Amino acid sequence: MRHILIVSLFLVASVLVQAQETKMSRKEKKAAQKAEMIEKTKALIEAEAWQFSATQMLPAKGRSRSLTTSYSVILKDKKVDSYLPYFGEAYQADYGSTDSPLQFISDITEYSIEDWKKGGWIVKFRAKNKNDVINFTFTISESGSSSLNVISTNRQSISYYGDLEEIPKKEKK
Repeated sequence: MRHILIVSLFLVASVLVQAQETKMSRKEKKAAQKAEMIEKTKALIEAEAWQFSATQMLPAKGRSRSLTTSYSVILKDKKVDSYLPYFGEAYQADYGSTDSPLQFISDITEYSIEDWKKGGWIVKFRAKNKNDVINFTFTISESGSSSLNVISTNRQSISYYGDLEEIPKKEKK
């Protein structure tokens, strides 16, 4: 009987030790994944080549809307490829135009990166579409979660939420 008790205690103790080791390895895995994500985000920003994929928009007036279609802003080679929807008031617009003022490709100016006090980065630049000057301000967390504030000279401001990602490679056919 005594042997059974000792063996049982030994088995319980070894199971507890294994559970503790597994728990620590999960924490270590999570910390390693977080460190990898931070490095990936930092590398994208330093390379000045990345894509912001919008998942939600918040017009200056009105309610927030989830975006079900792929909308993005791609920054590469000192150019911006903006493909975003716009809801808001226009102070000046082309007569009869139905195009979004935030769907254009343009050179960028006044590009700057600064550290964000909460950890992460703030990226700002200016671009010009057909007849408007647009200021982009990205607030990017270390994990890549991002918000974008767009201020236009001819329209109300609008904000977007999404994630910073690598620019997808185009498949060759």
